[in-house]
Amino acid sequence: MEIRQLQYFLVLCNELHFSEAAFKLGISQPTLSQQIRVLEDELGVPLFDRIGKKTFKTEAGNLLEHHAIQVIQQLENAKNAISDLTNLNTGHLRVAVLPSDLDYRLTSLLVDFHKEFPHTKVQVIPSIDILNKVLDNEVDIGVGLEIQLDHRLNCIPCYTETYSLYVNKEHALAEEDMIVAENLINIPIVMYPKGFYGRDLIDTWCTNQQISIDPIMETGSVTSLLQLVKEGIGATIQPSQLIDSFQSLDIRAISIKHSPTRKLEMFYRNDKYLSQSAQAFLKRMETFFASELM
Repeated sequence: MEIRQLQYFLVLCNELHFSEAAFKLGISQPTLSQQIRVLEDELGVPLFDRIGKKTFKTEAGNLLEHHAIQVIQQLENAKNAISDLTNLNTGHLRVAVLPSDLDYRLTSLLVDFHKEFPHTKVQVIPSIDILNKVLDNEVDIGVGLEIQLDHRLNCIPCYTETYSLYVNKEHALAEEDMIVAENLINIPIVMYPKGFYGRDLIDTWCTNQQISIDPIMETGSVTSLLQLVKEGIGATIQPSQLIDSFQSLDIRAISIKHSPTRKLEMFYRNDKYLSQSAQAFLKRMETFFASELM
């Protein structure tokens, strides 16, 4: 059994179509079929059922897929570890983060990280599907809301933060130190669209507080939301620490009693090799979030 054959097999598992898998691999369909037959002959069982024009994995195919993924991942880990040893501070780091507010706040961290690892290419990818991006190996590290325990992942808690009501300096509530949930009912609100983490969290909190809010305007950018606040279009509910990045807009963050909260954590696959630069990035993230709480 060769690594190349396992790679062919895994592509076919994903495509479940010989022609499309062969095209993706850059080989002919007869070549792919022949390599799959070699695997099946070696194992003594069929790996795929071919019914008409459709292809299905057999029980043996599902079992081999599970182990083949681990074999390919371990091989990739070995290559990355050796590359990390011989090419210190180089490589490619992919980090998925919550869109809008979190990716916006990481700029200072990225500047400092680049100074230490100038040859490491960093991609910060805003996403509302962070968990699957990590599990599917599309990114190396995810930074998002606390997730349920998963045996495939290592999780590092970052911190818990509250939310505040953001208003412009002329707003009737601008001088208040704290408000209660009921104060929000008749206030024009601008928010993220449904489906964004921040919006879904606020909607759930409102339900628990037995209130409802109906935003007069929705946008997926925190910058545009706070610009709308500055112009007096409405108020918004955002993470409390975000105000530090928008001091120049003359807006205020007012504490909310029993406010919405979110727990953030970093997570990555426990079967994936993390380069020295990736490990350094995780440590910097921990320090960054700890400083925001001070």
